[in-house]
Amino acid sequence: MEFSAKRDDLSKVLSHVQSIVEKRAAIPVLSNVKITANGDNSIELLATDMDICIEDRIQAVVKNPICTTIPASTLYEIVRKISDNVDVNFIKQPGDKDSIKIQVGSSEFSLPTIKPEEFPSFEDPANTMRFTMSSEILRGLFAKVRHAVSNEETRYYLNGVYLHAAVSEDGVPVLRAVATDGHRLALSQTTPPEGASDMPGIIIPKKTVAEVVKLLDSFVGEVDIALCDKKIIFYVGSSVITSKLIDGKFPDYERVIPKNNDKNLSVSKKEFTDAIDLVISVSNDKTKAVKFVINGEKLMISATSEMNGNARGAQDVAIEFDSSESLEIGFNSRYVLDALSAIDGEAVKMTFSGNLGAVTARDSEDNNFLYILMPMQV
Repeated sequence: MEFSAKRDDLSKVLSHVQSIVEKRAAIPVLSNVKITANGDNSIELLATDMDICIEDRIQAVVKNPICTTIPASTLYEIVRKISDNVDVNFIKQPGDKDSIKIQVGSSEFSLPTIKPEEFPSFEDPANTMRFTMSSEILRGLFAKVRHAVSNEETRYYLNGVYLHAAVSEDGVPVLRAVATDGHRLALSQTTPPEGASDMPGIIIPKKTVAEVVKLLDSFVGEVDIALCDKKIIFYVGSSVITSKLIDGKFPDYERVIPKNNDKNLSVSKKEFTDAIDLVISVSNDKTKAVKFVINGEKLMISATSEMNGNARGAQDVAIEFDSSESLEIGFNSRYVLDALSAIDGEAVKMTFSGNLGAVTARDSEDNNFLYILMPMQV
């Protein structure tokens, strides 16, 4: 036996590490996870797609230090399906030149390996800035805006979250995360941690943001962040995520933030969400468009679908509205629901300029989150 590790420890780290691996990578070794068993009874696991790299370390029993690469998804599937927290043994016999045996109780598997020399190496970049944030605050920054990231490859500079130092409407320094796809914009901000008040604007790829949020879902504590010219590094417990940054210029998003929205609406988040989700049940259309008719203390939400035999659904929701003017405005329902899912408070505050202008939505209990939505014809 070369080394062994507990099933639960392996499963936890592999669930993160294997998620960035390309299943059909053009370079075969990129489908593998690099495993290094050290003499101090620990093993390091590393995976990359050349844009993002995840490293982690767990305790193990190491009989013979070894370094090899193993198909990541296959190893994860084996470990995931083991029911008990038993020892997973890795055995490399003299005749096993391009394979390694994995033994768990009476089960045995033989997996192909690729020489670790073929695995790309990563130099630790020289840091130009380093700061620390609580996991809860960092997760909130990313989780509240990532749904608005664009998937359009031609505008690659929108394929990530723009993180930068800024100044709030009240003239207070903030650390701000912004994402937009051109139809909507999400903004989240917090007090800048020490060392980040002069942070330059960077664009963090969508995949990296998703992996960081996934790690933070099960981690409570301080996260160290290091920034260099073209990379960002997140130190989350024993995990390290190193990612390239998107090389592009994020648009001047502040120009699209409405300045003259003078009609204010407040509505229960749950009632609003439930009503939209219910009325779009009739729609088979791609956008599942919804129409809002605002009149006094009533908001009528409706949806129709030509593809579903002109089916129609409608529901009234009680609101507080400070204008005597009636409004009729349409939206992509998915965009509205995405915004509502990012709001933690019980009520949503929205502002309007009329039937055609951009609309803002805020959490009634958190002024550090802003959502901007462009209307559509319904």
